[in-house]
Amino acid sequence: MWYSETFGVIKTPRALTINEMQHPQSIFRLWSKPQLAAIGIRPARMETPDSRYYNTGAENYELVGDEWVISYVSTEKDVDQLKEQLVRKINSHVGSLLSPSDWRVIREMDGGTAMTDEWKTYRNEVRQHGNALEAGVEAFASVDAVRNFQNHPVTEVRYTSTYDEEGNETIGPETEEHDRTVDKTNWGWPVAPDAEADPYHVEYL
Repeated sequence: MWYSETFGVIKTPRALTINEMQHPQSIFRLWSKPQLAAIGIRPARMETPDSRYYNTGAENYELVGDEWVISYVSTEKDVDQLKEQLVRKINSHVGSLLSPSDWRVIREMDGGTAMTDEWKTYRNEVRQHGNALEAGVEAFASVDAVRNFQNHPVTEVRYTSTYDEEGNETIGPETEEHDRTVDKTNWGWPVAPDAEADPYHVEYL
């Protein structure tokens, strides 16, 4: 992406007429940065605030070195509204985790086979985890707290695989670490008794 005070933002190469001289789109590929700058065209990058947490306003254009930086005037969203959204998502996730086993509850209530302790424990743990998350969210006092909750850094240790000459896979014992960010709204919940275990997962640090 490029920016010119004459043409504005140029997202893709195109032919331009500058000072009555026509330039083909290939100049964006063949010319050096100084050559493009000589006719008023410089690289540009856009800094866009995360729309989940900020309201955006007017654009700002600033020449930083040899590059135009395009940014937006932004204001934080109302933290109470963000917290309400998180609580709704948490409650929705509780429902999505419990609903597949609701039939077990109904069967027992109708006089059928009683639900196993394993499933009762799981369902209770889901509710408890949801309640704990909701209580934590209610205590948030800033947009930063909401953002950190939804962009929580974790390091996962996973087994690596090796294959023999016939293509047979062996998992582990060697491991490697993977860094990523997670949304705690839907991460770290209890695992259902009938869930298929991830054979590569070792632990979270």
